[in-house]
Amino acid sequence: MFASLHFRLWLTYLLILAAAMSAALLAMIVYLLRNPAVDRQEAQRLRLVAALIARRTQWLEVQPGINNPERLNEVVRRMDNALGVRLVVYGASGQLLADSRAEFLPPFPQQPFFERLNLNRARIWRDAEGTQWLYWVIPLEDGQIWVAATPRQRVPVLNLLRDEILPPFLRALSFAVVISLLMAVFVSHWIASPLQRLAQAARAASAGDFPKVDLEGPNEVRAVAEAFNEMTTRLQASQRAQRDLVANVSHDLKTPLTSIQGFAQALLDGTVQEPTAIQQAAQVIYDEADRMHRMVMDLLDLARLDAGTMNFERAPIDLRELLAASVKKYAIQALQSQIDLKFEIGDLAGEAPIIVVGDADRLTQVFSNLLDNALKFTPPGGQVQVSLRSQESWAEIDVADSGPGIAPQELERIFERFYQTDKSRRGGNRRGVGLGLAIAREIVQAHGGTIRADNRRMAASDELESGEAETGRGCVFTVRLPLSPAPQEMARRKTITVHPSEKAP
Repeated sequence: MFASLHFRLWLTYLLILAAAMSAALLAMIVYLLRNPAVDRQEAQRLRLVAALIARRTQWLEVQPGINNPERLNEVVRRMDNALGVRLVVYGASGQLLADSRAEFLPPFPQQPFFERLNLNRARIWRDAEGTQWLYWVIPLEDGQIWVAATPRQRVPVLNLLRDEILPPFLRALSFAVVISLLMAVFVSHWIASPLQRLAQAARAASAGDFPKVDLEGPNEVRAVAEAFNEMTTRLQASQRAQRDLVANVSHDLKTPLTSIQGFAQALLDGTVQEPTAIQQAAQVIYDEADRMHRMVMDLLDLARLDAGTMNFERAPIDLRELLAASVKKYAIQALQSQIDLKFEIGDLAGEAPIIVVGDADRLTQVFSNLLDNALKFTPPGGQVQVSLRSQESWAEIDVADSGPGIAPQELERIFERFYQTDKSRRGGNRRGVGLGLAIAREIVQAHGGTIRADNRRMAASDELESGEAETGRGCVFTVRLPLSPAPQEMARRKTITVHPSEKAP
């Protein structure tokens, strides 16, 4: 119960409410102790008395120049009896002339203490016995200074709290508790419900199901839900890749192993005796073993890339020369397949070298993979074109073919590991296990670049005439690599290890 988020939110609201109500009650008690309302009433009465004294009304028989102490004391006592305030009179030189209550109360000071004070407001003075007095200073025209004073009223705080304040305070507190609990229920449901659904989704994910969580609740909860959805998406992709690995690798290993076993058995049994047949069987065994070797090496490369243990040479590379060598390597294969293989350099490239910094062997592996795929899926009579151009601080390389293209729903998945496009597409025995493009993307990202695939668009008129879909004119792979700002600084070769955290997003 105490660990429940609902309970903690309710308790938090109650504690906040208790703190607020306690602070309000304390402020009210302090307000009462200081008696501001009573003081204002008494100050108003003193102001009215001061106005009467200042006008020297005839019924009080106050005349200017009264200096007889007995007569003055009699006058102030009569005024005290009439008005109910203590009156103290000071002479023009500051001596105490009269005090209406001097006989039974501690006297006012002999010297006036209010000369520098604001004379238009009530002040507080404490006598020798500790009694506090509110007083008002009245200066007269003849130089006399009269002081009207009254004791500060003491409010019985405990009685007032018990009789006047606590009953309505408790009623207000009860009402506030109900409102706070209702708000706590609403807020706790608003916060805790998305978290509960997120917990249910996490339990479902642990069981192999990957539901999507709605983005609701506070921003922090939404951020957690969004991160959870991204995690489940990656887990789904990982599981799909594992399933593809089991399906594709087992299938692609079964065929060469069957061929190797069959031809090896034929050689051992003596079924194959002719030199030509023996050579043919050995060639089949060699080709299938080579195919398995390439598959294993791809798996090892991918494992090294994931672990961050693959070493990359860092040196200036002229992309013009590297691409020309790659195209030349596949020229014979293109000629045998009756495919027109071209290499073009954009106008922006000019005659100057296009330099990037990286590992020439690994980048050659990338472009070899792209060229091999392009030639593999381009029909006889088709065309494969490699183009190089520089754009601002990037070098862009396009490898375009005129094959059947890639289905739109597969464009986003072709760089996934072990993913293969439709099995019915052309490729035959040269089909891989879906690792080439995944490795190519990892290598390009390790060089700070990007790689993407798109279908080549045809003109609207051509599309109407041919009636082909958008995927009928082949696809193009675009690789972007950052240009080297100062290739001479990289003249000296050095080997570094690229970790997964250093890869571009």
